[in-house]
Amino acid sequence: MGTPILSVKNLVVSFRTSAGLVRAADGVSFDVARGETLGIVGESGCGKSVTALSIMRLLDSPGAVEGGEVFYGGGGGGAVAVNILKLPMAEMRRIRGNKIAMIFQEPMTSLNPVLTVGTQISEVLRLHEGLGKKEALDKAVEMLSKVHIPMPEKRIRAYPHQMSGGMRQRVMIAMALCCKPDVLICDEPTTALDVTIQAQILSLIEEMKRSTGAAVIMITHDLGVISEIADRVAVMYAGRVVEEGPTADVLLDPLHPYTEGLLNAVPRVDRDVEELEVIPGSVPNLASLPEGCAFRPRCRHATEACRTAPEKTLREGREDAARSVNCWKHAEKV
Repeated sequence: MGTPILSVKNLVVSFRTSAGLVRAADGVSFDVARGETLGIVGESGCGKSVTALSIMRLLDSPGAVEGGEVFYGGGGGGAVAVNILKLPMAEMRRIRGNKIAMIFQEPMTSLNPVLTVGTQISEVLRLHEGLGKKEALDKAVEMLSKVHIPMPEKRIRAYPHQMSGGMRQRVMIAMALCCKPDVLICDEPTTALDVTIQAQILSLIEEMKRSTGAAVIMITHDLGVISEIADRVAVMYAGRVVEEGPTADVLLDPLHPYTEGLLNAVPRVDRDVEELEVIPGSVPNLASLPEGCAFRPRCRHATEACRTAPEKTLREGREDAARSVNCWKHAEKV
């Protein structure tokens, strides 16, 4: 991995609820470099989307970032990284959608239903690129063509409800990439799409990444998507990154019992089994996490050390292929 263009360090995000303080992200850390795709995978509620919204500073009340840093920049060329969590909101607005862009999970709720897609794409260009109205619309047509939307001159006048789910997702990609961002965050971009359209969207994101050199953060619960597109993967559970490393290494040789459980639950053509394995129990209530390792009540390798002592971190392999895992099972290798 090269010099990080985005570096998240010990991010803590909490929600104050009637049940108590809920830590949706608890010390999340990861780096992503230009031209690299980092996959973030985990069950629903593990903190993936909250982490992304916190990076974009789009977190709504009662959620709040209570700790940590998010450094953007410093990816070469003498640029100095800045902690975007400390920037004035006016300056953050110049970065958001321009240098750091995000593709949301459901385009129908992210696109404005009363504005044409051309108007919405051109607004981004006029705001961040300073283009005139006609120039921005011409650029919007060009972007729709780049994301393989047929007849872009006609589609530019269409409203979101007049387009299919796959087309709307392409519009979101065009909008996110029109300013050539350094970082593209994709939050479940293929959810609710059929497998054919899903493959097209993933191929399009990969194509756009190669042409712009952007760093990509792919958030998903689908290990198939991760294996297809990610260079490295971070596995999240109960608000924490429990394992991280090169995608092939993590998927072929999982170190954390949770990662192992996720992989064993995936249907595979090379295994003849009557029933898929399941991870026993359920995700713990974030307002009352168990002592020690949050995965302990569901883990078949759990020992007393998992209850009474903090998790350990293991790093192994070459410097450019380092892996980390938060698990007592591997503590003796540290």
